[in-house]
Amino acid sequence: MTDLPLMTRSLNEPVALHLGQPVSAAQFIGQAQTLAGAMPGDGAIVNLCQDRYAFGLALAAALLAGRTTLLPANRLPATIDDLLRDHPDSMVISDHFIEGLGHRQLDISAMPDCRDPADQVPRIPADLLAVIVFTSGSTGPASRVLKPWRTLHDSGLINAAEYGPGPELTHLVATVPPQHMWGLETTVLMPWFAPVVIVSGQPFFAADILALISELPRPRALVSTPVHLRNLVECPQPLVPIDRIYSATAPLSQSLARQLESDCPGRLTEVYGCSEAGCLARREPVREQAWRLFQAFTLVRIGPRFRVEAAHLPEAVTLLDRLELHGDGRFQLIGRDSDLVNVAGKRASLSDLTQTLLDIDGVLDGIIFQPPESDDGRVARLAALVVAPGLKASELRRALARRIDPAFMPRPLRLVESLPRAESGKLPRQSLVSLYEQVCETAG
Repeated sequence: MTDLPLMTRSLNEPVALHLGQPVSAAQFIGQAQTLAGAMPGDGAIVNLCQDRYAFGLALAAALLAGRTTLLPANRLPATIDDLLRDHPDSMVISDHFIEGLGHRQLDISAMPDCRDPADQVPRIPADLLAVIVFTSGSTGPASRVLKPWRTLHDSGLINAAEYGPGPELTHLVATVPPQHMWGLETTVLMPWFAPVVIVSGQPFFAADILALISELPRPRALVSTPVHLRNLVECPQPLVPIDRIYSATAPLSQSLARQLESDCPGRLTEVYGCSEAGCLARREPVREQAWRLFQAFTLVRIGPRFRVEAAHLPEAVTLLDRLELHGDGRFQLIGRDSDLVNVAGKRASLSDLTQTLLDIDGVLDGIIFQPPESDDGRVARLAALVVAPGLKASELRRALARRIDPAFMPRPLRLVESLPRAESGKLPRQSLVSLYEQVCETAG
């Protein structure tokens, strides 16, 4: 049976900064081995750790114990209850005791520290079903994605080669949760396969992000999303030097990218992927519009769509996005069928319209979307929910009128305090529609 190493880092290299203290690969593996030996039963593990270091430790322990880790789309009690109902032999691992769960759980914060660092890097069976990712359905049907260890291991090496920060040891801060694929691949697995030190925790507010980054030695990097990066730019305090910035989960406007590279200054890389295939392409939006496919992947046209193939994937993945291939192997994202709207014979992309809205000065967050059909089957006009303190709806409409065709002007356009984004930065369709209906009902 083929097996692959848990990591390719040397045992004496630092892989994390936890509670302000560096943690070597040997210490990390030793702690994971201790945790693996303390886990009762032999079922799957539901990893609900919020601290990034604790999450990585629990994932490694599950791999060492030969157990599958289940990663729910969110930590809502109803979601966890449904997951445990379908996987009754599972055990919950968390870094805090969860009241009212009614299921066996292991509080990782109560575990004794391991005093014996590992003396070698353990190996994991390549075909071990390492992770099952449960998607939220925000960009397509909800699904379960199977990730054998070979897939995660090879993805870690591919990502390190394609967009890793380079040979110099880099300290990395992240605003994204570790249990979603963008956070898992870049903030949990990357330190296992590249000279990266991940900082535990997940700062949310711009001031906290800047304070944490400013304390780290250079080079330093930030893994984030367009929503968090926009908030960072809007922060009244000046940005600190950030050598590398990584963004994913939603399109990033070129204007925001330019401002970030100007104010940090640093180099910004946008990464494209999906839960099924992982990270698979990159671009630097300040300098290029087209995406560069990672060398490990191949795009195969199947009618109007494209299929992604790679040796490390369990099976080929059909992309939901529409692509336009260039002659040099690069591609443009055109959008999804569900993203394209036709009004009065005119076509537009909802993501492009939303990006135009976000580029208006004073808009912190927002979305232009197609509301659900009415009871009589009629399709409603486009609508918008916008977070823009200090601006009036009439001012936003005037700004949009200068930028988009009148056929796509959102009516209604409602100002809200915040959008119901998931931890990953995405907007689940059900949550968006619920907020829209609530706002419309309140407005009469």
